[in-house]
Amino acid sequence: MFPKLILLDFDGVIIESVGIKDEAFEKLYQNYPKHLTQIMEYHLSHNATIRFIKFRYIAENILNEPYSAKKELELSQQFSDLIMNRIVECPFVEGAIEFLEYFFSKIPLYLISISPEEELLKVLELRELKKYFKQVYSNPAAKSQVFRKILADEQLDASEILYIGDSPEDYQSAVEVGIDFIGRKSKKKFPQEVNHVCYNMVEVKDLVHFLGQNVN
Repeated sequence: MFPKLILLDFDGVIIESVGIKDEAFEKLYQNYPKHLTQIMEYHLSHNATIRFIKFRYIAENILNEPYSAKKELELSQQFSDLIMNRIVECPFVEGAIEFLEYFFSKIPLYLISISPEEELLKVLELRELKKYFKQVYSNPAAKSQVFRKILADEQLDASEILYIGDSPEDYQSAVEVGIDFIGRKSKKKFPQEVNHVCYNMVEVKDLVHFLGQNVN
């Protein structure tokens, strides 16, 4: 059967923004050349960790510097300044708009992103994307918690929901709750046990149809 609800990640699923944020993160810490490799290794291995937690961890555990609310605000603003224009202007993942246009009038779509709320809503508004989503969740501590809330709100079983993400952490969040997962291949490597990985949203759309028509 077709899913009764589809959940989507944003970066790497709707827009090609993954590399933009990685480059910005590296630039943010370019004045720490001795620590930059360690900083980027941490950043790239924690795809599902919100940036504020990363800022604190890097300050306290890698740079051995004091961390404060003021420092967090400064880093967050610098990071947002580095990415905002590029995020607004970067290309869509191939087939993403067609996917949204096709499904949003048929199946409720939810957007779940670890980006800060104000930043995410601004991007959605400027790219005219907000209309496609029944609800937008931003900056969650854990996506699995959001999944459970949506299941409860919609009164659906986990087997009736599909999540589309682009990272191994996205997959693990889906597994934790027991919902079906389709991976979109961006720059992140999925574990071998991920059954369905697509190169773009054209393939994802076709796969949703194929799976829906071939369930016993």
